[in-house]
Amino acid sequence: MSRMRGLALSVGLAFLGVLCAASAGRAEDLLAVYRQAASVSPVLARAQALLEADRAARPLARSELLPKLGLNGGVSRGHADISGFPPLQVDESYTGNQYGVTLTQPLFNGPAYASLSGAGAQIRAGEAALIAAGQQLMLQVVEAYFAVLQARADVKVARAQKDLLQKILDQAETFRKVGAGDIIAVHEARARSDGAVSDLVRAENGLRVARKTLQRLTRAPFGELADLGPVTPEGPRPDRPEPWVQAALDQQPQILRAREDLRAAQDQVAVASRARWPRLDLDAGYGHTKGDLLPSIDRDELTVGLNLRFPIYQGGEIGARTWQARSLAKATRYRLEDLRDQVRLDTETAFLNLQSSVARLNAASQALASARTSLDATREGYRVGVRSIVDLLTVTQDYTAAQRNFNVTLYEHVTDRVRLKAAAGVLGTKDLEAANALLSPAGEDPGQRNG
Repeated sequence: MSRMRGLALSVGLAFLGVLCAASAGRAEDLLAVYRQAASVSPVLARAQALLEADRAARPLARSELLPKLGLNGGVSRGHADISGFPPLQVDESYTGNQYGVTLTQPLFNGPAYASLSGAGAQIRAGEAALIAAGQQLMLQVVEAYFAVLQARADVKVARAQKDLLQKILDQAETFRKVGAGDIIAVHEARARSDGAVSDLVRAENGLRVARKTLQRLTRAPFGELADLGPVTPEGPRPDRPEPWVQAALDQQPQILRAREDLRAAQDQVAVASRARWPRLDLDAGYGHTKGDLLPSIDRDELTVGLNLRFPIYQGGEIGARTWQARSLAKATRYRLEDLRDQVRLDTETAFLNLQSSVARLNAASQALASARTSLDATREGYRVGVRSIVDLLTVTQDYTAAQRNFNVTLYEHVTDRVRLKAAAGVLGTKDLEAANALLSPAGEDPGQRNG
């Protein structure tokens, strides 16, 4: 319990910090975007509100074990006409009043004790839900942020490809006019150039969609985002899946929440079944009455006693509620088992994705360097007349494809680092700071920095 409270407190303090530091203007790096998103996230606010509602369950359950004190009073107007009992003769109107105080102290209430235990489990489940919402927001921001960077890089690559192919087309048309070229080369170059224009339109639209996705999280416009600086590929640490899976089973907030939900459901079974138990209360009261029977009579009464209630038959209600609670607890247990399997699979998948992304990034970097060398060689060969314009068009597009592949692999590698932490349930602001440390001022080409 203390560990869960510590996690919830640390997350709450972190969110409080980002709320205080949130900027309503331009977001330039990952941390700034996250702060803005955390300050306006309805999902995070909803989780916090639900936790506050869960915390009210404890005093509600405790109230069934605490004394209850009540006051009552009233005033009435009546008329008495009494005869036939000489010498008593009454025929008059009068005003009556009564007031009293009652005290009830539960001495034994089995369902209330079970409800109090269930309230604690409900609060811990709400704390886990808040942590899960915070980690999910972090992951969403990271994925959306680097999706914008990747889309922006795709636009740069598509624009560069368009310019290169347009120059080749202009050169082919010039050679055709002076009689040194052929019409087939011109048509080939024009077809490739038209395709490059289509690629640029698609890339620009992808960038707009990516920015809209990120803006949905920040709910505010943001400026130019900082891009990645030099990145050294790093695999999982530790480099075995077992520690990550164990960490996920122990710390994944979704599993922690499901465990507490199961405890709360089991407590509800106890609440329902204990409705058959007897209940013992201590009752005390004081009452004052005037004018109820005879206008001139005052009555003061003080009572103290024990009240024992033992349900014999309630129309089948107790059995039905117990049956219902047991079925719900069984469903909650199956949900926990399914969630464990899913978390184990997600963690192992994230581990393998990060592990393979290291090799893919190294391979993409080498492929990009080779494509660049091939492009330079083909340009020189075309200049001296040993390579055709079709060869030049092909290697130009191959180089563009290598750039795109490198950018995708690079941004996916950095995102996969965060995804593994999120899958294991250990994602925190320190991980965002580590990813943010990889950024450099916007406007640089990640392919040139890392290729």
